[in-house]
Amino acid sequence: MIVPKIIMTVIIVLLSGAGLLTAYLLYFLLTGILSFAIHPRKKPRPASTAKLNEEWQDKRKEDVPDKVKIIADFTDALSVRLELIRQARLSLDVTYFSITNTESGMAFLSELVEAADRGVKVRLLLDAKMKTLLHVTMRALAQHPQIEVGLYNPVNPLKPWTLNEVMHDKFMIVDRKYALLGGRNIEPSYFGLAEAPLSNKYDWDVLVRRDEDSPADKSIIDAIAAYNDLLWQKKSTRKVWRRLTTSRIIEEIHAGGLKFSADHPEFYQKTLADFTRDMIRPDRIMLLHNPLNSWRKEPWLTQDLVKLAFHAEESLLIQTPYATASPPLLQLLSDAAAHVDVHYLTNSLASAKNLPAYPNYYFQRKKFLKSGINIYEFQDSDSIHGKSFVLDDRISVVGSFNLDSRSIYLDTETMLVIDSPELTKSFTDYHHKINGRSLKLGADNKYIPSETVAETPVLRGKRLTYFLSYLLLRPFQFFI
Repeated sequence: MIVPKIIMTVIIVLLSGAGLLTAYLLYFLLTGILSFAIHPRKKPRPASTAKLNEEWQDKRKEDVPDKVKIIADFTDALSVRLELIRQARLSLDVTYFSITNTESGMAFLSELVEAADRGVKVRLLLDAKMKTLLHVTMRALAQHPQIEVGLYNPVNPLKPWTLNEVMHDKFMIVDRKYALLGGRNIEPSYFGLAEAPLSNKYDWDVLVRRDEDSPADKSIIDAIAAYNDLLWQKKSTRKVWRRLTTSRIIEEIHAGGLKFSADHPEFYQKTLADFTRDMIRPDRIMLLHNPLNSWRKEPWLTQDLVKLAFHAEESLLIQTPYATASPPLLQLLSDAAAHVDVHYLTNSLASAKNLPAYPNYYFQRKKFLKSGINIYEFQDSDSIHGKSFVLDDRISVVGSFNLDSRSIYLDTETMLVIDSPELTKSFTDYHHKINGRSLKLGADNKYIPSETVAETPVLRGKRLTYFLSYLLLRPFQFFI
């Protein structure tokens, strides 16, 4: 009779464990969902990042200590990053949603290590859930006395309401003299290096240079640096500890960088002087960002963009790779279309690459059309990943913000707002090139025929996969 008693004891323990597991899963799901359902408390904006925004209306061009330039080309996008790191002398802050253990990623990290070797203080901050870099690589980097590696908001099983937040920013700051901010991650597809079946992603960066003699807290780079400090100071940011043993990983990083430079010399031909030669001093510039709480955020960035769009007098160009058909967004588009011409540029199903996110737009496209906007979809096997707005051929907005619920309510995001007709003219020229490979949707939700652009065919399997993803994830569209 002893054996049955033992068996019964084991069964009771297992059932108890199952009960605990079930209770935890319920706790995990409920707190995660409630964290989005509960409206956030309003908080004041950080003075360190909002100071220049408050001066926006009264700013004079002669008081702007910065010059800017759009980086659009695939090769330039990686070249300018490598060259900025090579020119660093004091400090390097690198804050990215994703950096990969690819050849281009190793070339980037190799330059960071070489900068640290010559005494530059390097801080590398990655999103903890999408860091992509292998943990051993991060620990090897953290072993360097001049390199600090941080992970933003790691998964905490005891705080499931923090799970939804992702650090989606992509920028770097060099010596508090240069900054590069945009929508690109450090991955091959953003530099024209994707290999089949992967595809390349068209995106934007803004290169910023401050005047040598500009006072502290007057440059937009100071605002970006202050925002970066807030990311590092957040309680949930965790530092990667140094390894206690020696490692050959740094040697492997340098070897990867050498191989990349030998295979791709085109990324090493331009100097920083080449990139800064034709920079433009804007009339005004400011930084927009979301709050940093880990539950549902007050939509600061969206509120700011709505205010900007309200002041548009003639036209509004919106570029986004994907969007969520949420009532607030659709209302924003309807309000804008009621008083200006809205040109909406996004991916087609053929060019779309984000399976969870894109179906939210594609299978609810009629709702977007009813808002009165003019929709153009990119026809290519490559995709657009840029996030930008252009108002009245005068104001350009560039950064990491998508028109989806994640960007509005959940993720950290940053956008630069630049008031400059000259810069906006060059930026619009880049948009026209993409638009020249796009088709406009008619009121019947079908493409209007074009003599110059053909519709890119979509495999039946992809169409079915995206449709099934839409059906399965529709109840959770606000978390995608």
